[in-house]
Amino acid sequence: MKDREKSVSEMTDTAMKNYEQAVRTTLKLQEEAARCWSSMLNQTTLVQDWQKRLDDFNGMANKFVPLAQQRMEEVISLMEKNSRTGAELMKKAVDAAQTPVISESQAKWMEFWTSSMGAMRTNTEAFAEIGTKAVDSWIDFVRRNTDLNQVRGTKTA
Repeated sequence: MKDREKSVSEMTDTAMKNYEQAVRTTLKLQEEAARCWSSMLNQTTLVQDWQKRLDDFNGMANKFVPLAQQRMEEVISLMEKNSRTGAELMKKAVDAAQTPVISESQAKWMEFWTSSMGAMRTNTEAFAEIGTKAVDSWIDFVRRNTDLNQVRGTKTA
């Protein structure tokens, strides 16, 4: 029994020493990392480099936001048009459903379906146009910024 207690006690002591060593090592690692970051951030050239990168990012964002805003305005305009078209189609459907004479009702239903197909075609074309404009804007944006960065890279080299 004493041997068992002694071995458990020794294992506990060993585990405690290992734990303390791990804590000390972690603290040393954290101190080293803090010193490294501190020395890196205190260098003037690094701060200037970060400032330059931040300025470049802000410039790109200032160019990108108007492009995105234009596309969103087009989408909102399309949504407004669709809500008006949907209300008109609903009115036509209700009118066709309430028409008692079969021949008039059929004519109104044909007008409803023709209008619905026209609205669907118009929506499809509008979404395709908005998507194409968005892709073209993105490609143009990337090209301009890539060219600008290449010019900056050759000046600094």
